[in-house]
Amino acid sequence: MNAAEAPTCVFRAHTRLAAPPETVFAFHSDPHNLPVVMPPTLRLVSLETDGPAQEGRLIKLHCRDWFVIPMRWTCRWRTVQPPGLLVDEIVKGPFRVFVHEHRFEPDGTGGCLMSDVVTYAFGRGWWGHLISQTAVYAYLTLLFAYRHRRTRAWARHADANR
Repeated sequence: MNAAEAPTCVFRAHTRLAAPPETVFAFHSDPHNLPVVMPPTLRLVSLETDGPAQEGRLIKLHCRDWFVIPMRWTCRWRTVQPPGLLVDEIVKGPFRVFVHEHRFEPDGTGGCLMSDVVTYAFGRGWWGHLISQTAVYAYLTLLFAYRHRRTRAWARHADANR
C-alpha cells in the first residue's frame, strides 16, 4: 500500500421494494427526498441543487451528524440511466473517495430489487484504510439499514397509491 493513498473499500446493501423501478428511480433521483430516508441522528441543515438527477449536476449538502458534527458534502451525479441506475460521487467532503451506485431491477412481481454499492476511502495511508474498514463500514451498515427500512415503508405507500 502506498503511504499516501489507501485502497478503497466497498459496501453493499440490497432490499426488495413493493414499487416498480421507475417509481423508485424517480424518488431517489430527487435530492429533496433525502430527509425521508435520513436517520434521526443525521439532520439536513441545507440542500442546494438545480433539480433532479442529471449527469454533471451538483448537490451541496450541509448536515449535522449525531446532532453536533457538521458535515459538508458536494456531490455530482456521474451516471443517470432511468429507470435502473443512478451514480453519485463526492467532489468535496469528508471522504477521499465516495461513489454511490443505486441500482433498481424489476423483481418480476411489479416491485424491484434496490441495490446500493458504495466505494469509499476515508483518509490516507494504512490508518485511513483501517478507519474505512471498521468505523466507516459499521456506520454505513447502520445508515443503509435505516435508509432501506424507510424506503420500504415509502414504497409500500407508493405502491398503494398506484
